[in-house]
Order: sequence, then C-alpha cells, then structure tokens
Amino acid sequence: MLITDSQRTALQTLIELTAQGRALQFEHDNPKRTEELQDLISRHKELGEKRTEAAAVVDGHQDAITEATGLIEAQRSKIEKKTAELNDGTGLTSKDMVNLQEEIVGHEARVAELEESQLEEMEKLESAEDELAAVDDRIAEITASGKEVQTAVKDRKTELRELITENEAAASGARSELPQQLLTTFDANVRQGGPGAALLNGPNCQACGQEIGGAVWHGMLGADVNETYECEECEAVLLRRS
Repeated sequence: MLITDSQRTALQTLIELTAQGRALQFEHDNPKRTEELQDLISRHKELGEKRTEAAAVVDGHQDAITEATGLIEAQRSKIEKKTAELNDGTGLTSKDMVNLQEEIVGHEARVAELEESQLEEMEKLESAEDELAAVDDRIAEITASGKEVQTAVKDRKTELRELITENEAAASGARSELPQQLLTTFDANVRQGGPGAALLNGPNCQACGQEIGGAVWHGMLGADVNETYECEECEAVLLRRS
C-alpha cells in the first residue's frame, strides 16, 4: 500500500508512541519499587515474629518477678507470725523458743535467697525490655520506609496513568491520518505482542527478525519509499527507511 509523506510521518509517530505506551503500561503494571516493597514486607514480618519472641521473654521475667514478690511476702508474713509468737512467749519452753528462732532464721534466709533471685530477674528484664524496644524501633523504621515506598508507587502510578492517557491521545491523532486497512494490520500485530509496524534498515524484518528474500528486498529498494508491506512471518506493517 502506498501512503503519502504525511501518512509516513504519522506511521513513524505511531510506531514510537506504541512502543512508549507499551513501556508506560508495563511500568504501571509492574512498579519499579515492587521488589523493594516486598522486601520491606518480608522484613516487617520477620521482625514481627522476633517481637513476639522478645515480648514473651519480657513477660516471662515479669511473671518470675511477680511470683518472687508473692513468695517473699509469704515468707515475711511467716516471719512476723513467728516473731510475734516468740515475743509473746506464752506457754513456750526453751526448746520451743529455740525452734521458733531457727524457723525465723530459715524464713529470713529464704527471703534473702528470693530477693537475690528477684534482683537477677529484674536485671534480665531490663535487658529483655531493651531488646524489645530495639525490635520496636526497627519495626517503626521498616513501617515508615514501607509507607514511603507505597506512597511513591501510588504517586508514580498516578503519573503513569496521566502519561498513558496523553500517549493514547497522541496515538489517536496519528491513527486518524492513516488508512483503515493499514491500521487493521498494525493492530493485529500489536495484539500478538509485536510493535505493529517497523522501519526496515536492511533485508530483515525489524519486528521479528525474519529475513526478507533477496528478490523481494531488491524490489522494495526499487519501489517508492512510501510503499508499505506486510511481513510474511509476523504480519507487521513494514516501511523502508528513506
């Protein structure tokens, strides 16, 4: 099919716009920072699991401290009771008094033992709380980064939609200057994943790479530069470079 100079320009413009539009649509459907966002999501999940473990450790130390407090109070209650009995002395023999004193000493030793254990648990709790706080800080950082990436992806998609709309409008203008028969062939190739049309630099289809026979190629060279062809392999519209 022979086209005019203005139609040649329109076809060249449509080839460029189609390639640009495809690239824009691909980026829109496959955001460049998707992998980064997925990595942040994965890291957030891992940190969430670490936080659960760290929180369980903190809870364990807190429970141990609470339990120790209860045991200490119980021992002190016994000390007070035994001390009161000893001080009263009513009906007590010397042996009874000695036994009470030994019991009080035993309870006091138990209190000291529990307090030492409780102090150790408090130190462990402080360390565990520091580790939990560190995990929370990392989670906060990852969350902030995730929000930043999500916003960037969203903004870029909005921008791409605008660019795609502009591209489609420009392509529509170029299409309006071309013959319907040529557009039908062009669109069919695009639907198959091709560029629609290609400019020939030599005896090979620039759309699919198919070699053009020598006789056919020489015939193209001798024809009008605005003559269009159809690739026998991919059926793309072909136009020889001027």
